Amino acid sequence: MSKNSYKYLKYVALLLVVFQLLYLGIPDSVKPVLVYEYIIFFGLAYLFAILQDFFNPSKKTDLLLRVALIISSIVMAVTSIYYKETFTVVFSVMMIVGISFSLYLTIKHNKKNKQKD
Repeated sequence: MSKNSYKYLKYVALLLVVFQLLYLGIPDSVKPVLVYEYIIFFGLAYLFAILQDFFNPSKKTDLLLRVALIISSIVMAVTSIYYKETFTVVFSVMMIVGISFSLYLTIKHNKKNKQKD
């Protein structure tokens, strides 16, 4: 496979997961609120990935999407604490830490570029 085809595999995988959820349905044991929050979180993450892969987003758009992902992770953490879902608490805390560190590195990189100019 060529190098460019790997770029599109993540989008094919997302479509397969969406079709599988639509075909099989969501189990009754899963809280619908958590499903909606996961959809919002992964939707924002894929929007961020699509913008990075196919377009050249501005620095403000890049920062705003990272902040939106952090806010979505915080909301998911609060909801999962309320419903006592251990896996979702761990996942959302890891995402908050990872995306916050990514935001920190981006801001630090932007400041260095401004100082050089």
